[in-house]
Formats: sequence, C-alpha cells, structure tokens
Amino acid sequence: MSKKRVLYAEDDLANRRLLQIKLERAGFECDVVENGSLALQMYADNKYDLVVLDQYMPELDGEEVAAEIRTFSADIPLIAITSDDTLRTHLLKRGFNEVIVKPLRGDEAIDLIKSYL
Repeated sequence: MSKKRVLYAEDDLANRRLLQIKLERAGFECDVVENGSLALQMYADNKYDLVVLDQYMPELDGEEVAAEIRTFSADIPLIAITSDDTLRTHLLKRGFNEVIVKPLRGDEAIDLIKSYL
C-alpha cells in the first residue's frame, strides 16, 4: 500500500518544518509550500489525500485556497491551522473539516490528521 500524501501550506518556516517532520515520522508523504499560490499549484499538479492550510499566508490565505480546492473536490479533507482560536467556527463554515489552533503541542495535530486518513 502506498503512503498517504499530505500537502501542507504554511508561511512560517519553523512551523512548516515541525509538522513536516511529525507527518513523515508518522509514515506520511508530505509536500510543503510557503504560500497559498504555491499550494494551489501543487494541488493542481499532484494527488493528495489531505490538505493542511495555514490561515494567514502571503498571496492567498488558507480560506481562499480552501474555497478554490472545494471547486475541484468536495471530498478531500481540509484542515486549517491558525493561531486565532476565534476563527474556528468561521473556518468550519468556510469548507474546512477541522481547525487546529497553534502552537502545536504533542501529537494532537498528527492524531487528528490520522483520523482522516
């Protein structure tokens, strides 16, 4: 069986690297990009099982990327990552399946991602 593929878009290098390492250690193949435009390009060019999007990114934010992805696929799990816990309800209404609030602690984010894969 092939590894599940995750696309992770995050503008902060430290956060991007941290989750990428955790995903790869959990056995997932993980592509990372630093902005929303690159996320859309990668999504269009590849097949992913799940997409994780930071809400606040340059060029296109997570919400804008999610809306565009939803035009291609209503079924792919989309997970938002944000430092603003007041956005949870808003992001769930905007097409995300789940919202993770930063800072990431322990394996909570990985466990949540695993539950969709």
